[in-house]
Amino acid sequence: MVAELKVALIEAKELTFTYAGREAPSIENVNLSIDKGEFIILTGPSGCGKTTLCRCFNGLIPHFYNGELK
Repeated sequence: MVAELKVALIEAKELTFTYAGREAPSIENVNLSIDKGEFIILTGPSGCGKTTLCRCFNGLIPHFYNGELK
């Protein structure tokens, strides 16, 4: 039997992003790891940061949307 090595395809550690012109961060201290083969669902109320998180993962932040990324 060969053990499978888990490799995160997407990983965030203490991810924080504040859009330009805003004082408060849209997402703050996000920790998330998504492994190969996993399916996830992001849920939450309007304005909680779901879209911002996806923009960080697909590269729109910081290349298209300006702000402070930590």
